[in-house]
Amino acid sequence: MAVDKMIWKIILDIVVLACVAVPLLVIYLSAEPYRRGYFENDVSLMLPYKEQTISEGLLAGVGFALIAVTVLIVEVVRDKQGKNVGEKFLCASRIPGWVWESYTTIGIFTFGAACQQLLVNSAKYVIGRLRPHFFDLCRPSPAAGSDISPTTYIQDYSCTNPMADLARQTDMKLSFPSAHASFAMYTAVFFIFYIQVKGKWRGSKLLRHGVQFAAATGAWYVGLSRVVDHMHHWGDVAVGFAVGVLFGAIVFVYVLKPKKYGIPGSWETTQPQMLPRPVLAR
Repeated sequence: MAVDKMIWKIILDIVVLACVAVPLLVIYLSAEPYRRGYFENDVSLMLPYKEQTISEGLLAGVGFALIAVTVLIVEVVRDKQGKNVGEKFLCASRIPGWVWESYTTIGIFTFGAACQQLLVNSAKYVIGRLRPHFFDLCRPSPAAGSDISPTTYIQDYSCTNPMADLARQTDMKLSFPSAHASFAMYTAVFFIFYIQVKGKWRGSKLLRHGVQFAAATGAWYVGLSRVVDHMHHWGDVAVGFAVGVLFGAIVFVYVLKPKKYGIPGSWETTQPQMLPRPVLAR
């Protein structure tokens, strides 16, 4: 019966993850963003087009690799120190505790990342905010007969720039919020919390905090690069950061539930110490 429960737990985890990942994939492949218009004198849309410094693939690869490698190293070390959970059994095979803990942590991180990206990308397509390089990339031409003036809101237009293929025309409407900033900050917050709870080393007082600061700085740089590359307005990045921090904290504290690790003084309330009976009798 225990083996059956373990198998069903893994299957259910995969199904739940798929329920979040499939809608995200559908949005990427078939959704059409809201067609937002523009004003002729909108200076926030007049920045030159630039190639992005950090691509989605690079960011995702580095983020998942950082979490996976960190979790594996920490869990193996904790297992050597006898601090991990007991062994598990799957199909009559013994599963080391560090393997199960790694699976749980990486799986929960992946689930949170999928939820965070689904929320952010659905907002992108609903709002359809134009990127700062809209004029340079699109070179919009209003439809014939449109009333053109600095105060006219133009929603019926076509792109005349040969570079503005269908994929770029879709992408230039996905400015708000920044998915790069959101994922980077989500990864950094999850990493910082995980290291704080489980990555303790007595060899140095500041090593752990230095690594945490480096992760936060990396996420900060990703957000700043999106503004420098003219891919987002500063408000898009700010909201992306806020979503990432919120999801990172919620997923770690309420989904991963670090209090189960039983680490004294971390995340869990302790029972008040009882006074000796002679003292109570006074």
